Amino acid sequence: MEYTQEITESEDSLRVIFDNARDGILLADTTTQQFLFGNKAILDMLGYSSNEILDLSVADIHPRQSLPKVIAAFEKMVRGELTLAPDLPVLRKDGGIFHADITSFPLKLWGRTVLVGVFRDISERKKTEAALKQERDRNQKYLDTVQTIMVALDAQGRITMINRKGCELLGYNEQELLGRNWFETCLPQPMGMEKVYPVFRRIMSGDLKSVEYFENAVLCRDGQSRLIAWRNANLTDEDGRIIGTLSSGEDITARKQTEAEHEKLQSQLLQAQKMEFVGRLAGGVAHDFNNMLQAILGNIELALPEAPAGSAIRKNLESAHKAARRSADLTGQLLAFARKQAVMPRVLNLNDAITAMLKMLQRMIGEDIDLAWMPKSGLWLVKMDPAQIDQILANLFVNARDAIAGVGKITIETGNRTFDKDSTRLQPEAMPGEYVLLAVSDNGCGMEKDVLEHIFEPFFTTKEVGRGTGLGLATVYGIVKQNNGFINVYSEPGRGTTFKIYLPRHAQAFAEITTISAPQPPHGKGEIILIVEDEASILETAKAMLEKLGYMVLTAAKPSDALKLAETYAGKIDLLLTDVIMPQMNGRLLVEQIRAVQSGLKCLFMSGYTADAVARHGVLEESVSFIQKPFSYAELGQKVRLTLEG
Repeated sequence: MEYTQEITESEDSLRVIFDNARDGILLADTTTQQFLFGNKAILDMLGYSSNEILDLSVADIHPRQSLPKVIAAFEKMVRGELTLAPDLPVLRKDGGIFHADITSFPLKLWGRTVLVGVFRDISERKKTEAALKQERDRNQKYLDTVQTIMVALDAQGRITMINRKGCELLGYNEQELLGRNWFETCLPQPMGMEKVYPVFRRIMSGDLKSVEYFENAVLCRDGQSRLIAWRNANLTDEDGRIIGTLSSGEDITARKQTEAEHEKLQSQLLQAQKMEFVGRLAGGVAHDFNNMLQAILGNIELALPEAPAGSAIRKNLESAHKAARRSADLTGQLLAFARKQAVMPRVLNLNDAITAMLKMLQRMIGEDIDLAWMPKSGLWLVKMDPAQIDQILANLFVNARDAIAGVGKITIETGNRTFDKDSTRLQPEAMPGEYVLLAVSDNGCGMEKDVLEHIFEPFFTTKEVGRGTGLGLATVYGIVKQNNGFINVYSEPGRGTTFKIYLPRHAQAFAEITTISAPQPPHGKGEIILIVEDEASILETAKAMLEKLGYMVLTAAKPSDALKLAETYAGKIDLLLTDVIMPQMNGRLLVEQIRAVQSGLKCLFMSGYTADAVARHGVLEESVSFIQKPFSYAELGQKVRLTLEG
């Protein structure tokens, strides 16, 4: 009797505790799922009395369509595999439905184990969440109509909001970006995490003042970089603490490229005007100087026969005569640069003209330097003064000889080249047409970029005093321009130098070639091509050519960017089109490293150096796929297709 009374008192105490709980509580038989008890809170939630609830089971208080999920959760709770079943629909007596998070635990009661279910009504919370979602969707819809990029970050740099324009630019969908670190995902590495992110964290902590306007590059999913102009504002909480940022950005990549191109063209125009002015000045000075030299030489030659042989006076006159002749040669170079020297052009084959000079050129450079002659068979004809060919080669060989310390090699090559409208975009001085190529390469010390910018200017020289006048390359430039040609120079420190001279083909059947019928190149089949080139104008032009041919194109301005892109790109890259000589590493090493992560990759090398010169530097084997700059649209298309299918 005393034991029974204790049980009754325990049940009464348990009932008091349960009835005073704010959450609803149901006790259920673990086998039959029949309810054994319900507290006041659950009775109010469901609308049943304490007696009615005892006639019900788990299946009676949940909508029919939710029963499989509810029963499965109940069985897991009985087995101890689940303690919380979130957001379950619960059916009231009047047919209404509310949602509850149900927490469970087993309890020994009445000599058996029962399952205690604690119901927390989350209906109000769900209404609040729905309202917030509706508000967020409305705000997102507004943001998606904005034509600028909108990005919100929290204090850790995680993306909390990004609009449609931002997703389109970066190449991701919204769900792929939300929650990810902006600086790790969307900025070029290692700059993003190592340089920019630490600055951002200092701004968030209040150590630094936020920058309202700035420009930086973002990294798109396809590996391309875009330059964005940002306007930035801090987000704060009620206490004024910085909790994140909201930034709007404008893609200014195309504008910056246009400005850079305009600046480059302006620089070329100023250089051309300067060269024209210097040429006129040089021409005027040379003509006046020639008149004075005529008088000097004439008087010396008249006086020489009168001076006794072996006398001091005769030696002085002979020295003066020698200096005057050298001065006459100097004025000839000035006139060549000014394009005012008298010429006697005739139709000739460059191969024949060069072959006749080989012995003289070999004597000029000495026995320590090897001379390689690589003529192109079927070479087109040109029309120019043969003496000008002699001047060009003599000046180029003097420079090549001086650039080589000890033993070395100089190579002469010829060839036929056709330039269409697309390929002349890389050659501002070139006009579409057919040209004969004359290339002179050496494996000497090479030149820095700042030297290359001035090498054709009169009197510019890097040689020590007494070893050069600074007119040799200016003379070459003047002769080439006088014959309506153009010249390119490719050089890197320690990699030697290649001069490529393009002379117009002599039209035998027509007075002038007015149109170029370039062969149509084969189109691509959607293959992925990665271009690596440190010259921005060439990178953009090659990209445009390949996209026009039907290829998908990825670009990188330096080898490290290319390696990062190859490692992170989700698909297969079919072909690598890379410059041979670049900062950081050469093209051959780049190919080896990329093939470690992109197996089966085909490769096409490009360079302003000739293929033979590149092979001599030990950078490439002679059998690899190679295309020379400048290349035409048709040449690039044919070479890419041949490499992909080879």
